[in-house]
Amino acid sequence: MRGFSRQTDESLGRLLVVDDDLVQRTVIGKIAARNGYDCLVVQSLELAESMLSREVFDVMTVDLSLGGRDGIELLRFVAERGLHDMSIVIISGCDGRVLKSTRRVAEGLGLSVVGALGKPLNLDELKDILVLPRRQRVAADVPSAAIDVSPERIAAGIRQGEFAAEFQPKVELGSGRAVGAEALARWRTREFGIISPTAFIPVAEQSGLMPELTEVVLASAISQGRTLIDRYPGFTIAVNVSGLLLTDLTVPERIEEVLRREQVPAHALIVEITETAAMADVDLATDILVRLRLKNIGAALDDFGTGYSSLAALAKLPFSELKIDRSFVHGCEADEDMMKIIEASVGLGRAFNMKVVAEGVETADTLAAIRRAGCDTGQGYFFSPSLRLARAESWVSQRNECVSARTTWMDQRSQMRPALAANLPTLLA
Repeated sequence: MRGFSRQTDESLGRLLVVDDDLVQRTVIGKIAARNGYDCLVVQSLELAESMLSREVFDVMTVDLSLGGRDGIELLRFVAERGLHDMSIVIISGCDGRVLKSTRRVAEGLGLSVVGALGKPLNLDELKDILVLPRRQRVAADVPSAAIDVSPERIAAGIRQGEFAAEFQPKVELGSGRAVGAEALARWRTREFGIISPTAFIPVAEQSGLMPELTEVVLASAISQGRTLIDRYPGFTIAVNVSGLLLTDLTVPERIEEVLRREQVPAHALIVEITETAAMADVDLATDILVRLRLKNIGAALDDFGTGYSSLAALAKLPFSELKIDRSFVHGCEADEDMMKIIEASVGLGRAFNMKVVAEGVETADTLAAIRRAGCDTGQGYFFSPSLRLARAESWVSQRNECVSARTTWMDQRSQMRPALAANLPTLLA
């Protein structure tokens, strides 16, 4: 066990280096100290567990080979101790696929992995990773009375009209046009501000309020989105439907009634359902989805690939759209394995005559990758976050006007070329 004190005035925090190679752990420790970390280096899993039990570290680098033990055991220990705010750098001499899979294991445990490095170490890459800004920490102590998400408060919110929809645009990759939007439930309260769906959806499901809440959000989405639907031919609004509603055979008629009341055509609505919910009771889900499709309402298989029965859901249920989960899309341009999954998903979508939507598009590189893979539509922060109606209308309008202007200019230019070629002898005479 050895320590290295930081060599800068500004501190980046405390770093624990876990590596059984003397030279490597010393190099990492010195580089980190030079960049502003106070470092402690240990050579075994047992010493690392002992230090993590007694002291707090902001970052940990861990070599996956630790003598007779391995780094996965240490990652599990970190997760069991609840050290999810500690940033982790994984190091391994194994092939790239093992390194990538290990990173996925760590992220599946809820750990914050900021880098995965192969051997021999690229020291410049190590420096870049170590100087990444530390994640913003969320205060652990939240007063229990800060947010009241009791069933009674949710019911009151429904009565008082506090629930509404925001819209995240969906962009057609071939043309660049905004062709739809996903409506996302939002709860705005006077006393607490905006409450996350992750806080109120589970409570609404457990208390039997989900049908009423879904109908309110659906009506809000359709009513507000009607302007976009009317203005842009083929524009669709997608609304998430709780798995609990797939046991209610009256759902198709209730949804149809909302559409009739808001005077919106059925083809403008897409109902999004997760594969896990769809497969919970296949017979009931099939009954409901078939009747929705007969009414010309679209149905999207959401979060494709994250459940246990993706292929069965595709084969048995009449979906019109397949949404590739963001866990596969994020960073896919640098991950060959994720790209293979996306390409295979596109192939399956084509085989079942479904449009393929990639969720979680956050960078230009990711956009280029999913476009090459053949996805039809993209959705994510690279295009836009969820927006209130006025901003959504403005965003879609500006986007589509720009696309139309560019298309017109390109058409005019292509028409000018033959005429210019034909007149070139005269012009040069």
